[in-house]
Amino acid sequence: MTMTDSDLRDLLARHAAEVRGAGVTLADVDRRVRRIRRRRGAAGAVLAAGLAAAVLVATAPRTVTIAPGDGPDTAAMAGPSLTPGVSYLAGQRVFLEKEIDTGGRVLRFPYTGISESVNVQVDCREPSYAFVWLNGRLETQGVCGVQSDQVDHLISWIDESGRDLKGYNEVDVALVPVQRVAADRDPGAPIPTLGEREVERLVGETGEYRTSARVTIREAWLVGVAPTPINCDRDIVIRKPNGQEILSSACEQPTEKPPFPKG
Repeated sequence: MTMTDSDLRDLLARHAAEVRGAGVTLADVDRRVRRIRRRRGAAGAVLAAGLAAAVLVATAPRTVTIAPGDGPDTAAMAGPSLTPGVSYLAGQRVFLEKEIDTGGRVLRFPYTGISESVNVQVDCREPSYAFVWLNGRLETQGVCGVQSDQVDHLISWIDESGRDLKGYNEVDVALVPVQRVAADRDPGAPIPTLGEREVERLVGETGEYRTSARVTIREAWLVGVAPTPINCDRDIVIRKPNGQEILSSACEQPTEKPPFPKG
């Protein structure tokens, strides 16, 4: 039989009345119930496609010894610190879709967007290595098309910087043969991320050649900003100097708060 919040309160209230000075008090139960409700509210606030289901693993409570004169409410006042849960999702609206038939040079694709973020996809029909810039900054790179692993790799990047990309923007794309990037490396070894100057030199030395690919620029939106507790995965057993132990739902405080997203 599943025990509800009310059942838990009634059970512990009767226990506290029968055993004076018991380690678990009704106030502690109230704090635990509030904590359960906070967790349920936070869990229902974030909806993002493709997220894996979280598996909750029970852990033993942590024991904290408090100084004389302190009470259980001292630790319980330290509630969970909140950090934003941020997710971005590509939409259906297409701002631009163009065929690419030239590799070995940087091609510019200006677009006007209506969303705060953007999703850039590069689909290569020949084995390639792709570079993508947004407004002059190199943002992503990687193998594109069917490679030696017989997998068709798609470059799909979403801007998650928090900047507002509504209006006019420029996406640049450059393709080079993957053999040129993987030269002098062991077969199957991962290709390290190249810097701006390396990319400029590589594209310049490759020179123009015929290839086949497509670039698609879609809308992308911020779909979830919800407070989620951190450092709150375990209950705390407060041990008083007289040996009494009291269960608390207090959470440990982080050393520093994570930054909130811009925008």
